[in-house]
Amino acid sequence: MSVPVEDVERSLRFYRDGLTLSTTGIEDGIVLFELPNLSLFLVERSEYAKYTERAGLGVSAPVSGAAIISCAIGSKDELDDTLSRAAAAGGSVNRPADMYDGSYTGYFTDPDGHVWELVFNSRTESAAAPT
Repeated sequence: MSVPVEDVERSLRFYRDGLTLSTTGIEDGIVLFELPNLSLFLVERSEYAKYTERAGLGVSAPVSGAAIISCAIGSKDELDDTLSRAAAAGGSVNRPADMYDGSYTGYFTDPDGHVWELVFNSRTESAAAPT
Protein backbone atom coordinates (compact mmCIF):
# COMPACT_ATOMS: atom_id res chain seq x y z
CA MET A 1 0.00 0.00 0.00
CA SER A 2 1.35 3.41 -0.97
CA VAL A 3 0.13 6.63 0.61
CA PRO A 4 1.20 10.20 -0.14
CA VAL A 5 2.78 12.30 2.61
CA GLU A 6 3.67 15.99 2.80
CA ASP A 7 6.85 15.66 4.85
CA VAL A 8 8.74 12.38 4.52
CA GLU A 9 11.04 13.14 7.47
CA ARG A 10 8.04 13.86 9.75
CA SER A 11 6.35 10.65 8.60
CA LEU A 12 9.56 8.69 9.16
CA ARG A 13 9.77 10.00 12.73
CA PHE A 14 6.09 9.23 13.37
CA TYR A 15 6.18 5.63 12.14
CA ARG A 16 9.77 4.66 13.05
CA ASP A 17 10.27 6.56 16.29
CA GLY A 18 6.69 6.94 17.49
CA LEU A 19 5.18 3.60 16.45
CA THR A 20 8.54 1.77 16.55
CA LEU A 21 8.20 0.24 13.08
CA SER A 22 11.38 -0.92 11.35
CA THR A 23 12.68 0.64 8.15
CA THR A 24 15.95 1.25 6.36
CA GLY A 25 15.03 4.93 5.97
CA ILE A 26 14.25 7.26 3.10
CA GLU A 27 15.25 6.43 -0.45
CA ASP A 28 14.16 8.53 -3.44
CA GLY A 29 11.43 10.26 -1.39
CA ILE A 30 9.97 6.95 -0.20
CA VAL A 31 9.98 5.17 3.17
CA LEU A 32 9.19 1.44 3.24
CA PHE A 33 7.85 -0.41 6.26
CA GLU A 34 7.44 -4.18 5.97
CA LEU A 35 4.52 -5.17 8.18
CA PRO A 36 2.97 -8.62 8.54
CA ASN A 37 1.21 -9.23 5.23
CA LEU A 38 1.59 -5.60 4.12
CA SER A 39 4.27 -3.40 2.60
CA LEU A 40 3.59 0.22 3.54
CA PHE A 41 5.20 2.86 1.33
CA LEU A 42 5.10 6.48 2.52
CA VAL A 43 5.71 8.46 -0.64
CA GLU A 44 6.45 12.20 -0.83
CA ARG A 45 3.52 13.82 -2.71
CA SER A 46 5.46 14.89 -5.82
CA GLU A 47 6.98 11.40 -6.08
CA TYR A 48 3.53 9.87 -5.51
CA ALA A 49 2.20 11.96 -8.41
CA LYS A 50 4.71 10.24 -10.72
CA TYR A 51 3.07 6.89 -9.91
CA THR A 52 -0.51 8.12 -10.31
CA GLU A 53 0.42 9.71 -13.62
CA ARG A 54 2.07 6.46 -14.77
CA ALA A 55 -1.16 4.64 -13.81
CA GLY A 56 -3.15 7.01 -16.04
CA LEU A 57 -4.74 8.92 -13.16
CA GLY A 58 -3.11 12.29 -13.73
CA VAL A 59 -1.25 13.90 -10.88
CA SER A 60 -3.98 13.80 -8.25
CA ALA A 61 -3.45 12.20 -4.88
CA PRO A 62 -6.27 10.78 -2.77
CA VAL A 63 -7.54 12.97 0.02
CA SER A 64 -6.58 11.97 3.52
CA GLY A 65 -9.15 9.66 5.03
CA ALA A 66 -10.26 8.36 1.62
CA ALA A 67 -9.12 4.91 2.73
CA ILE A 68 -8.88 3.20 6.12
CA ILE A 69 -5.83 1.04 6.78
CA SER A 70 -7.00 -1.84 9.00
CA CYS A 71 -4.55 -3.71 11.18
CA ALA A 72 -5.18 -6.84 13.28
CA ILE A 73 -3.76 -6.51 16.81
CA GLY A 74 -2.92 -9.38 19.18
CA SER A 75 -4.27 -7.95 22.46
CA LYS A 76 -6.24 -5.09 23.98
CA ASP A 77 -3.10 -3.88 25.76
CA GLU A 78 -1.13 -3.82 22.49
CA LEU A 79 -3.95 -1.91 20.80
CA ASP A 80 -4.14 0.66 23.63
CA ASP A 81 -0.34 1.00 23.63
CA THR A 82 -0.28 1.61 19.87
CA LEU A 83 -2.94 4.32 20.21
CA SER A 84 -0.94 5.98 22.99
CA ARG A 85 2.27 5.89 20.95
CA ALA A 86 0.46 7.31 17.91
CA ALA A 87 -0.87 10.24 19.95
CA ALA A 88 2.51 10.88 21.61
CA ALA A 89 4.24 10.88 18.20
CA GLY A 90 1.96 13.56 16.72
CA GLY A 91 -1.00 11.58 15.46
CA SER A 92 -4.60 11.95 16.59
CA VAL A 93 -6.82 9.49 18.42
CA ASN A 94 -10.33 10.73 17.72
CA ARG A 95 -11.99 8.54 20.35
CA PRO A 96 -10.77 5.90 22.79
CA ALA A 97 -10.85 2.26 21.77
CA ASP A 98 -14.12 0.48 22.53
CA MET A 99 -16.17 -2.55 21.55
CA TYR A 100 -17.72 -2.30 18.08
CA ASP A 101 -19.47 -5.25 16.43
CA GLY A 102 -17.80 -7.75 18.76
CA SER A 103 -14.25 -6.41 18.30
CA TYR A 104 -12.15 -4.11 20.45
CA THR A 105 -11.39 -1.35 17.95
CA GLY A 106 -9.51 1.92 17.99
CA TYR A 107 -8.70 4.52 15.35
CA PHE A 108 -5.88 6.98 14.88
CA THR A 109 -4.76 9.30 12.12
CA ASP A 110 -1.15 9.93 11.23
CA PRO A 111 0.21 13.48 10.72
CA ASP A 112 -1.03 13.41 7.09
CA GLY A 113 -4.54 12.39 8.11
CA HIS A 114 -4.35 8.74 6.98
CA VAL A 115 -6.80 6.72 9.08
CA TRP A 116 -5.69 3.52 10.82
CA GLU A 117 -8.18 1.06 12.30
CA LEU A 118 -6.73 -1.25 14.95
CA VAL A 119 -8.83 -4.36 15.67
CA PHE A 120 -8.55 -6.98 18.40
CA ASN A 121 -10.90 -9.96 18.64
CA SER A 122 -10.70 -13.73 19.12
CA ARG A 123 -9.44 -14.23 15.54
CA THR A 124 -6.62 -11.66 15.86
CA GLU A 125 -5.69 -13.05 19.30
CA SER A 126 -5.43 -16.58 17.82
CA ALA A 127 -3.31 -15.33 14.93
CA ALA A 128 -0.90 -13.58 17.31
CA ALA A 129 -0.49 -16.61 19.61
CA PRO A 130 2.87 -18.41 19.37
CA THR A 131 2.73 -21.79 17.68
